[in-house]
Amino acid sequence: MRLHDRAILYFDAVREYGSIREAARRLNITPSALTRQLGQMEAEIGAPLFDRLPGGMVMTAVGEIVARHIVTVVQDARRTDERIAALRGGQEGRVSVMAVAGVMGGLLPRILKRMMTRHPGIVIHAEPGSPGMIARSLSSGQTDLGIAFSLEPLTDLRQITVATFPVGAIVPEGHPLARKATVSVSECLKFPLILPSSTLSLRWVMEPFLRSQREQLRIVVETGSIELTNRMVAEGAGIAFQSWLALEPGNTGLVHVPLRDVGATTDLGVYVREARWLPPSLEALIAEVRIALGETDGGAD
Repeated sequence: MRLHDRAILYFDAVREYGSIREAARRLNITPSALTRQLGQMEAEIGAPLFDRLPGGMVMTAVGEIVARHIVTVVQDARRTDERIAALRGGQEGRVSVMAVAGVMGGLLPRILKRMMTRHPGIVIHAEPGSPGMIARSLSSGQTDLGIAFSLEPLTDLRQITVATFPVGAIVPEGHPLARKATVSVSECLKFPLILPSSTLSLRWVMEPFLRSQREQLRIVVETGSIELTNRMVAEGAGIAFQSWLALEPGNTGLVHVPLRDVGATTDLGVYVREARWLPPSLEALIAEVRIALGETDGGAD
C-alpha cells in the first residue's frame, strides 16, 4: 500500500480533530477535497477508516491499524526534517510534553528554563494531564514526552528514565508533625486527611496503608487537584500525602515530612511512544529531564 504525503496529512488531521470540517479548516482546504481524498484512501485499502457518526468521525478497527503506521511516519518525518536542519547549522524544532500536576510547580519550570537557555530555537508545548491522559496522548502521537508518577507498564510506551521519591505527610508549619524527621502512616491517621482521588496514581500507592484502617480515617476531602490539596493543608483543614515535588519552590507555609513505612515511595517516570526515532529536539529535552532528575533527591536511573 502506497500512501502519498497528502493522504497521510489528511488522515492524521481527521484522526486528531474528529471532524471533516475542522480538519479541513486546519489544513486550509475545502471539506469536499478532504472527503474525496479520504474516500480514495479507503478505496485503495478496501475498508472504511472512519465511522461517520453524529458526534464526529470515529476510527474503525482498520483505521486504528493505519493510524499506528501513520503516526510513526509523521513523527519520523519530523525527525528527518530536524536532522537536515541540524546539518545546515540550525537548532530548531517543536516538542510537546504532558506532565502530571505534581511536577508543574517546580521540576518542569526548571527543565523548561534550561531548554530556553541552551536550546533557544526549540519551542515547547506543555500541558497538564492525568496518567491516563498522558498514556493516551503518547500512544496517539499527540504528545512527544510524558512525565507521570507510577504509570502502569504499557506495550506501546517506552520508559526512558525513572526516579523514586519518598511519599511524605504535607503539613502546615507549626503542626505537631512538622518538627519530626519522619512519621508513620499510623501517626498521620490521628489527624483529618485530605486524600488524593482515584485519578491520581498516589491514591493507589497509599491504598495498602489505609485499607486496613479504613474505619479510623477522618477524610475531609478527596481531590485530584494538587493546588486545592496544598491550599486546604495551608488553611489547616487537614494533612495530605504527597512527594515533595508537589510543593512549589518558595512555599514556606507547608512542610514535607517523609513517611518511614516500607514501600511509601512513588516512581516518577518519563515516557515516549515505542517504536519511534527521536528527533534532536526531543533528545535535547530528554537530556535536560535526566539532568534535572539526577539533581533531585530521587536520583534518576
